[in-house]
Amino acid sequence: MKNRYIILTTSLFILIYFGLSLGNSTINIFNMTKQESSIILLLRAPRVIFGLLCGMGLALCGSIMQGITRNPMASPFTLGVSSSAAFGAAVAIVFLNDNPITVMLGAFLSTILCATIVFVCALKKDMESLTMIIIGIALNYLFTALTSTLQYIASDDKISAIVRWTFGSLNGVEWTNVWLLLIILAPILIFTQRKAWILNLICNCDDDYSLSLGVNPSKERLFLGFSALLLTSVIISTCGIIGFVGLAAPYISKRIVGDNHRYLLTYSMLVGGVLILISDILGRTLFSPIIIPIGIILSYIGVPILINLILKRGEK
Repeated sequence: MKNRYIILTTSLFILIYFGLSLGNSTINIFNMTKQESSIILLLRAPRVIFGLLCGMGLALCGSIMQGITRNPMASPFTLGVSSSAAFGAAVAIVFLNDNPITVMLGAFLSTILCATIVFVCALKKDMESLTMIIIGIALNYLFTALTSTLQYIASDDKISAIVRWTFGSLNGVEWTNVWLLLIILAPILIFTQRKAWILNLICNCDDDYSLSLGVNPSKERLFLGFSALLLTSVIISTCGIIGFVGLAAPYISKRIVGDNHRYLLTYSMLVGGVLILISDILGRTLFSPIIIPIGIILSYIGVPILINLILKRGEK
């Protein structure tokens, strides 16, 4: 087990090195000019570190959602978060402006609204996992329809801005975004790690058995699920919709370390960081100087994983 963590952590440091070095121009980070130092410090370093934290956060949220819903195909986006974020961003772009702060705030508020609706409705049905999924699917269709309506009435430049946001990109990330995400991610990680045994219980046992052991599964789903959606909201409101990490990272990790959440949570985070960094490096180097949005690259990586999951788990 320890060797697997060492190998994955070493891979992360190697990818961080390449992420800092590669771009429109290759920079030797051990021998930089003053101008190159500014490029690394102000542009590439916040992008790479935010991408790493972004991958870790989405993977953590994916592990939580798969645990509380007992569904290996669940992710933070299962509950309609991605479509609600797109709607919030679209509202900001169409009716206000495409200022990054305005768009980020619109997306964040919309995802919080979506999360609140999901959990308020699910609480009325004792917070069962199937109830959460069904409500999330319904909200996904609703927010998608609302976004399509806004695109239908918007001007061409507004439509273009909306579509670019939905691609998911790390362009324009600053140190402020890094610190904000770190402040949110750290306490949620500590909280969920302390709840790892409860996640194991909810994931592997029915609710009646959990209640017999003194654990209220509905209450735990509320706290864990809302924590996951809060973290997801912060991430995607900053960089747009980045899918598949929350699905792929836990799936890959389960194949390696099993489904014990004591190990699965942290290992999924490392895998999520690796997926994001690889995708970002490929997006910046494949067609340089054109930068392919990270959301597109991740789709190419995530779709085969999703198909493989469906083929292997489809019968279950």
